[in-house]
Amino acid sequence: MKKSLAYALGLSIIGGIILVACNQKKKPIMTTKEHSDAEIQTIENMKSAYKGELTATAKYAAFAKKAIADGYPTIAVLYRAVSAAESIHAKNHRAVLEDAGATLPTIIPEFKVKSTKENLFDDINGEAYEAKTMYPDFLATASKADNQLAVLSLTYAMNTEKKHKAFFEQALGDINSNTLNSLPSSYSVCPVCGNTFSNPPKHCDFSFTSKDLFVVFK
Repeated sequence: MKKSLAYALGLSIIGGIILVACNQKKKPIMTTKEHSDAEIQTIENMKSAYKGELTATAKYAAFAKKAIADGYPTIAVLYRAVSAAESIHAKNHRAVLEDAGATLPTIIPEFKVKSTKENLFDDINGEAYEAKTMYPDFLATASKADNQLAVLSLTYAMNTEKKHKAFFEQALGDINSNTLNSLPSSYSVCPVCGNTFSNPPKHCDFSFTSKDLFVVFK
């Protein structure tokens, strides 16, 4: 009995190992050219992301001033915090480019300031595009290039843009329902990854940075 039980247990373990191995996704084998192309494309993507984040930094700072002019001080606080977060993303992207020895592009931010309500509507769509399309595509290429610095920087930005979209949706919804008093009066930004909080935890859930180091906007 004991021998047969041990035999059955052994088969179970072996079967489990085989099942796990079969379920694991195999990393596709890449040719040298495919890897090289991914490396080149990753640098171009990082330049594009760098430009986008620098533009967003300036744009959201301008939108904060417009929110004040439109009588939305709490939305102005949100825009100031998001502007700071985008600046951190730009800094991280720049570090990736510098590490690769790439030439940094000359960037002159271009954007149009509309009403705060219109700005929020456009920003929701912009953040959604970055979080759901642009950054995931850039991440896939950076992974193929095995550029871990790019993967980290892009991941920080992508995850933060998801939160920015939610913040903007809340602000627009409160304008439409005339419930602006429900908006947070302060936001905190992680200086390492740009993660943005209305109710900060003890540590950043992206970079594990201590709450004591967060930049507070109110």
